[in-house]
Amino acid sequence: MDFVELVSAGGRARISCKGAQVCRAELGARPLLWCSPDAGMPVRGGVPICFPWFGKHPEGLPAHGFARLRDWQLLDQAADRALFGLDDDADTLALWPHRFHAEMAISLDDVLNFTFTVTNIDAAPIRFTYALHTYFAVDSLAEATVAFEQRQASVTLDDRIDAVFEDAPGRLVLRDGERRVAIDSPEMTSAVIWNPGDNDAPDIGDQWRNFVCVERGRIGAAAVTLDPDERHASSMRLSLI
Repeated sequence: MDFVELVSAGGRARISCKGAQVCRAELGARPLLWCSPDAGMPVRGGVPICFPWFGKHPEGLPAHGFARLRDWQLLDQAADRALFGLDDDADTLALWPHRFHAEMAISLDDVLNFTFTVTNIDAAPIRFTYALHTYFAVDSLAEATVAFEQRQASVTLDDRIDAVFEDAPGRLVLRDGERRVAIDSPEMTSAVIWNPGDNDAPDIGDQWRNFVCVERGRIGAAAVTLDPDERHASSMRLSLI
């Protein structure tokens, strides 16, 4: 598996070309993301890209789409940034019969930035859902919360949770002890907060207390429809506050 390493004054990140998936990242010399020590594929942890559908597929196709399972092309690279591309091919067309070009740009300074774009290069409209399925490392799940800014509300994370918010604010804040992580994604109007709780999954096991997934994207009623040659772009910014 090929990896790209990003380094800046504010942190480090490691990205797999399989799925253009950030597997590890540090901000302020502390792990930002959780990743399972199990070496299976797809990698459990980091920031998987769920596209062109989120969640289970009604016809039994791979959950969360095929983007996280595909080799992405490294289009551009510098010390603190990388750009990956994914195009349709015979295998993707067998699962999702649409032509497209997707890009994921990842950059690192004192924040970790993601920009996800999809262009419809088909002759007909396409419709899709997506999410950045971010696994955040926490010291103690029982003491962590996700706050919804501007709503004066928060979600407690002491047990199994699978909560979907289809009209979430642009900023969520993960509170983990004294640390605060801002999750800014103004164009990604959907949010999912997930943790499996106590489980026997070989790539999670008793480590379920060490992470929470706060996912941003466009799912459900927020699905994206693109006409031919139309492009959709969205961003997510992870920072310490």
